[in-house]
Amino acid sequence: MAGNENDSLTTKQVKFIDAMLTEPTIEKACEKAGVSRATGHKYLKVAAVKKTLRIKQDEMMDKTTQMLYLASSNAVSVLNDIMMDSKVNPFIRTQAAKAILEQSYKTHEIFGVVRQIEELRLEIEEVSKGNQRVTRI
Repeated sequence: MAGNENDSLTTKQVKFIDAMLTEPTIEKACEKAGVSRATGHKYLKVAAVKKTLRIKQDEMMDKTTQMLYLASSNAVSVLNDIMMDSKVNPFIRTQAAKAILEQSYKTHEIFGVVRQIEELRLEIEEVSKGNQRVTRI
């Protein structure tokens, strides 16, 4: 959580960070926080501001990802119901099946890439520790 970082931030910096999370541009965030553009850009160079903003953005993305997982599960259920319903137009059923297959393949690909990245990260850590043993993926 970002609670500890807030101790080293000014009230204006906290307002600016909150505005950065809700406004589409730095300029609008500056307006909302009541600071000049120059001050806003200066804040973005402050380590505590950058760190707190990144933590809060990560927290927002985590919540969004959780919501997307739930929505995805519901969407697959709907597509599956359509695909399995013999009363539905065969073209629509085929499209539902196609959507499920395409997303399944994309998910499989993404997990494969994530696995490879994790393996590479571990190898880099080993090499940086002085262990020159490098395995091939």
